[in-house]
Amino acid sequence: MSVTTKKQKGLHAVKAFFKSLPMRVISKTVGALLKCIITILLIGVITFTVVASVMVVYVLSNFDGTEGLPDLADLSINETSIVYTMAEDGSWQEYQRLEGNDSIWVDLEDIPLNMQHAVVAIEDKRFYEHDGVDWRRTIAASANLVLHFQSVEFGGSTITQQFIKVYTGEADQTIERKITEIMRALRLEQTLDGSKADVKDQILEAYLNVLPLSRNVIGVGAAANNFFGKEVEDLSLAECAAIAGITQNPSKYDPFSHPENLRDRQRTVLRAMLNQGLITEDEYVQAVNEELHFSAYASRSMLQDYYVDLQVEEIAEDLMEKYGYSYNQAISKIYRGGLSIYSYENVTLQQKAEAIYADESNFPAHIESDDQDPQGAIFVIDYNGRVVATVGGRGKKDSDRVYNRSTDARRQCGSSVKPLGSYGPAIDKNLIHFSSLIPDAPITLPNGKKWPPNYGSTSTSNRGTTTVAYALKRSLNTTAAQLVQQLTPAESYSFMVNRLGFELEPQDKDYSALALGGFHKGVTCREMAEAYQIFGNGGYFRDTSTYAYVKQGDETLLEAKSVPVRVIGEDSAYVMNRLMQLVVREGTGANISGDWRGGWEVFAKTGTSGTSRSGTDYNVYFAGGTPQYVAASWFGYDYDKALNSRQTGYARSLWNEVMVALRNDNLSAEEKGFGGVKADLINREMIVEATYCEESGMLVGDNNTCTAKKTGVYKTSFMPDFCNEHVLAGTATTPDGGTSNGEPTTPGTTLDLSEIYGTGVSTAPTAAQ
Repeated sequence: MSVTTKKQKGLHAVKAFFKSLPMRVISKTVGALLKCIITILLIGVITFTVVASVMVVYVLSNFDGTEGLPDLADLSINETSIVYTMAEDGSWQEYQRLEGNDSIWVDLEDIPLNMQHAVVAIEDKRFYEHDGVDWRRTIAASANLVLHFQSVEFGGSTITQQFIKVYTGEADQTIERKITEIMRALRLEQTLDGSKADVKDQILEAYLNVLPLSRNVIGVGAAANNFFGKEVEDLSLAECAAIAGITQNPSKYDPFSHPENLRDRQRTVLRAMLNQGLITEDEYVQAVNEELHFSAYASRSMLQDYYVDLQVEEIAEDLMEKYGYSYNQAISKIYRGGLSIYSYENVTLQQKAEAIYADESNFPAHIESDDQDPQGAIFVIDYNGRVVATVGGRGKKDSDRVYNRSTDARRQCGSSVKPLGSYGPAIDKNLIHFSSLIPDAPITLPNGKKWPPNYGSTSTSNRGTTTVAYALKRSLNTTAAQLVQQLTPAESYSFMVNRLGFELEPQDKDYSALALGGFHKGVTCREMAEAYQIFGNGGYFRDTSTYAYVKQGDETLLEAKSVPVRVIGEDSAYVMNRLMQLVVREGTGANISGDWRGGWEVFAKTGTSGTSRSGTDYNVYFAGGTPQYVAASWFGYDYDKALNSRQTGYARSLWNEVMVALRNDNLSAEEKGFGGVKADLINREMIVEATYCEESGMLVGDNNTCTAKKTGVYKTSFMPDFCNEHVLAGTATTPDGGTSNGEPTTPGTTLDLSEIYGTGVSTAPTAAQ
């Protein structure tokens, strides 16, 4: 048989096989599957195209990349801002130039190439290739977010995107924010003048100057000063890589707190630079082996005091609110915008306050077992809306913009809340007067529990009644709870939040918070001082400020306008003032009374969170005022540790040290007091000073035989009757203050409060506002 014949037979066999029934079935099945797959793919492509088109239209319609674009020209302004304070003759004089060692602008030409390359290598290796967005990296990051194919998180943001994020301060983790950021990055690189290389240089220069680093340090220039004690142009390759490594997690890679973490991160940066051909193998080895020495720059001519620190934060907040700046924009404006800041600071008073907190002899001795010593803070204001002094911690201040416990630390204020959450509003609503009798007994909470015990006790028994004056000066917990119950927690909460400006949590609409100061997040010394001003100025609340106005050239950017708002009646404020003077003379604050002789009148209230019986006094407060100033002082540990019995008096003693140091002893006798009983102030209009019976809480008249007597102060609009428990035989008191035989009885002397407070108010306000 020929070869040709064999081949023909083989072909016929193959054809016959494929024509067989099983193969025809398989062929049809495969064909159908292929058509199905192709159809699905086409549907997927069409669906993707439609969805993508809709998304593009949606993004272009709803996300405008032109809004919020950085102004690089404004950002690079580098003109020193100056703080001015008022001299004794009323003229403004230069006090301090804001050097801004934590934010220093450096031109790109003065930033080493190693610094530039280190940031590009670790953050955006295709920076010079893309047009603002690295799509490959963005898609990979998005896929990893969904599929988790890489265990270590990595971001898709470019340096341009990071710069916009830092500049705007927008960091919320939402799709909308990310799309807006992408649109802005594309738009920014399109709108900047110059070649692509010029555009990249402008963006890199800006980013290197605003990137956030550890300890509030901003930018590589300030980082060189603060971390290595040198100028940025003098940094070595190893130091450049270390600074570049901080940006990923400034807290984790803090050079002073976590040097080993930063060392590991630095090696990662150096490896990236080597892999991208930005350094040689020899340079890599030398940099890896170089020992890093962290030290702050010592050439600052003048540190900012706590007052200027606070001023910077206040101005930043006001710039953000008025002009829509991000925080970093505002700080840059303050330090490099050539601002003229007209400050309320009295430098002498601020220095006196800081010197007291820097003196270790004013604090308890170190306890060997303590990791840290307890801290303290104070905030002082006047009655005209001005901050007088602020100190944020124990010891000498050694850097700028440090943690200020008087404004930043929210701590429970204990019983110092009682004048604010219970007694003050209760007096104003005429629920009580100076000598009203209140039950010294716990209330019954909604859960049926009897609460609270008094300080230092676990007993919740009924102790009868006591006068308002005694209850407040001895800081009874039961009576405060009784008053909040009468007011209702809702009313007390509203008074503190809406009238006194406290930032409280909804959970604080509670007896524990409003009666005893057990607030969920606590309060600040500033909030307490501002609230207590109402007891020394006739019932007015006003926000306080550290500056009068801020100018840039001839333009006034900001102006402080403190408007007094009446929150309680003038007569109510004076009754509370006199009640709290008893705290200083006879009550829980009596330890300081010896320093305030010579006619000085001082009102105050102590506060302790916890119970001394169980040794859990974590925070102590002391808040109060003189005719000159109002202050609130806190003392305690930064961490969760109880104070011992020898430490709990330091909020009071430090308050006293500062207020004695700040007071003006050359004031007249009238200026040292809030009024008192003086013949030239009598007008019998709003306030009466009278003797009351401690047992009944009622006034003592000519025909009363009361033996336990005290002097009280009362609103003429809300007077107690005369005592009906101790009466001379054959006589009786009448409601109008007379006797049964018609002889008049004068209960006391009225005071002109417009003279006391100098507010010009001569008519009585409506009670129970």
